Amino acid sequence: MRKNLLAILVTFSLAADDPSASFSVTTSIGVINEMKITNKPVTTATFGDDDNAFSGTVAIVGSGEGANMNSSGNVTFAAYISTLSNNRSGYSVNMSATPLTSDGATINYTVTVNNVPYATKTNTTAVPVLTVSSLSELDAKSLPIAVTVVRSEYDSAVQGTYEGSVTFEYVADN
Repeated sequence: MRKNLLAILVTFSLAADDPSASFSVTTSIGVINEMKITNKPVTTATFGDDDNAFSGTVAIVGSGEGANMNSSGNVTFAAYISTLSNNRSGYSVNMSATPLTSDGATINYTVTVNNVPYATKTNTTAVPVLTVSSLSELDAKSLPIAVTVVRSEYDSAVQGTYEGSVTFEYVADN
């Protein structure tokens, strides 16, 4: 009688290293370059709040009830040029202004931000009022705006509604 011998060979593979798994995490942060005029200083947390919005107009009253200009021409009001940025390379803000005019009549004034004046009577090009060279995180800045009217021109002006504008230009660095 013949007997069959059956041999079964079983092999197991044992890896010498522990198994591993991984995944990548990425994000993209967009640039934030914002500027507005506010009625109080702001922070990164309060920049977007509705209660810090500036009305957009400074009505100058030289005497009598509601006067907001003193004898030297300094106008009392609360306004700030406020910026919010995360621009790694930094940014700057330039300021210019036009005189108060009414049907050809003119009243000059000086607007000052960050100790930098712009006199409507003598300045003809924008002046830098804020320069931030670089940022490592989101940052807010608020700088008070001051206006001083040439009081002698105001006192001798003819009747009319005078309008001028102050312009701020935000320039992002590359």
